[in-house]
Amino acid sequence: MTAPAPTETVPDTEPEPILQVTGLTRRFGGLTAVDHVDLTVRPDTVRAVIGPNGAGKTTLLDLVTGFTKPDEGSVTFLGHDVLRMPPHRLPGVGLMRSFQSARLVPRLSVRENVMLGAHHLTRSRFLADGLRLPRARREQRALEERADAVLEFLDLRRFADTAGSDLPTGVQRLLEVGRALAGAPRLLLLDEPAAGLDGTETRELAAVLRAVARSGTAIVLIEHDVEMVMSISDDVLVLDAGAVVADGPPAVVRTDPAVLAAYLGQPDIDGAGTHPDERENR
Repeated sequence: MTAPAPTETVPDTEPEPILQVTGLTRRFGGLTAVDHVDLTVRPDTVRAVIGPNGAGKTTLLDLVTGFTKPDEGSVTFLGHDVLRMPPHRLPGVGLMRSFQSARLVPRLSVRENVMLGAHHLTRSRFLADGLRLPRARREQRALEERADAVLEFLDLRRFADTAGSDLPTGVQRLLEVGRALAGAPRLLLLDEPAAGLDGTETRELAAVLRAVARSGTAIVLIEHDVEMVMSISDDVLVLDAGAVVADGPPAVVRTDPAVLAAYLGQPDIDGAGTHPDERENR
């Protein structure tokens, strides 16, 4: 009897990164705000960036999204050289960002604010919109349907017709995420989305962000609430004075001596919540 052929073992391989940041550096006079930072983001993951005051976290996002030009380094997103692209073109290739303060249009409804996030997906121009040509009307209906689907996903349909100015802070933060999701991003960069939220709102936001990652949109998360970061992140990169001092899974990073030193020597950041010296960091 012929022995059966051995079963071929297929090695486990990580998915290819969608964002690859290499050696990113930015100097302001004699200060190096971001110092040769490497950052890899893979699909369907939450990638957190944390650090104390002046660590360079927001500057890193500004560099990745073209709001600030680096002195050195490269940024590649889905094969695109991001540093050669103006910021307004990034949503068209699937890269979207939120900011530290909600940038809603107060007089517009929640639905209309979400629709703004998807306008780069439409083809109609001002004249077609103004004349209400058939294609413009079809795209308008499609935008409304997309916005309602996002609001359903975020459990915000009850606020659809509410003006942005009338929303509580927690809903404004979710709406900021929803507007970005309406643009069908492959990667969402979030800068302090839990700022100003209470404990219940923060937990609700954390659950939403995990659901977003599972649905196919990777996330880079800058956040001061360490407990939230450790509970939802797949990997955590820690910056101190612009340089990477740790990078790895939360269970490893939270006990790293360099991380503890960066957080002013506190004995353990596990469950520490918002560090006092993080509250004013920008």
